[in-house]
Amino acid sequence: MPGETTTAALADSLSTMRSSARMVQEQKGDMRSTVDRRVLGKNIGNTWSEVDYSKLTASSVTETTDNLDSPEQVTDTLISIAPTDSGIHMVYTDRVADRILSDGASIIRSGALSMRAILRKNNLDGIVQGRSATTDMGTAGNPLTVTLVRHAGYRISSNTTEPGRTGILHMQHHGFCIADIDDELSAAVGTYEITTGVTAEVFAKSYAASPKTLSGVMVHENGDMTIDSASDSEGFVYDQDGIIQVEGRGIRTEIMRRPNLSGGSTSVFAYFEYAWGFRSSGNWTFSITADATAPA
Repeated sequence: MPGETTTAALADSLSTMRSSARMVQEQKGDMRSTVDRRVLGKNIGNTWSEVDYSKLTASSVTETTDNLDSPEQVTDTLISIAPTDSGIHMVYTDRVADRILSDGASIIRSGALSMRAILRKNNLDGIVQGRSATTDMGTAGNPLTVTLVRHAGYRISSNTTEPGRTGILHMQHHGFCIADIDDELSAAVGTYEITTGVTAEVFAKSYAASPKTLSGVMVHENGDMTIDSASDSEGFVYDQDGIIQVEGRGIRTEIMRRPNLSGGSTSVFAYFEYAWGFRSSGNWTFSITADATAPA
């Protein structure tokens, strides 16, 4: 048959190969490292508990005051959090391990995909906890602003019921919302233009750090935040001790051989026992709903 011999002409002779393999990138999001993490020890039951003692009130005393019959009563409040297991089970056959490219087989055997799934669920559950804050200071359809973040911080640090305990403040929000703050800082804050000068330099240095800091609040981009049908997302500002993660049995994996299945298979199990809760509920965590339209 006349003509040049090309790869198209000998398509059936070409080997099909994959050069490499990778895990799909996860969203940015890490609640776990920004909260108060407590461990439920072994052999002490299913529930982690903490007792809060209310503050007492002192009074003026004169030389004629008899304080014997007016004692201050100590009252307590109990916080209880019971961790539960989250888990995932994956099965792969020996044939899969022997036939797919080695990079892919290594990823599957390592259990890294399962670990990522567990940590993603942990982050999502932490978001659900933060979003259940009593007060939402934002408004659907409106952008996230420096003022909202700053005010949420002061609502915690100078809370009239109980001020934040650590003074370490965090904000978790979707990147599409944080983009509006970036735009605001590149123009003006409030009615004051600060694109140049000392004030602009102070803002730039603190906001360029990792993590970014805004009016004393560390800003965390969390891509696991959901965006609703109206293109809004609900983030939250919190004292580091305002949200608690109680961990029981830590992140762990189990591997089980299954020679009876598909000519030989391996089951990989991953588990993490934990639960989320609030400390000083309603005082140290504030939601901020904001517009989360994708930046143009």
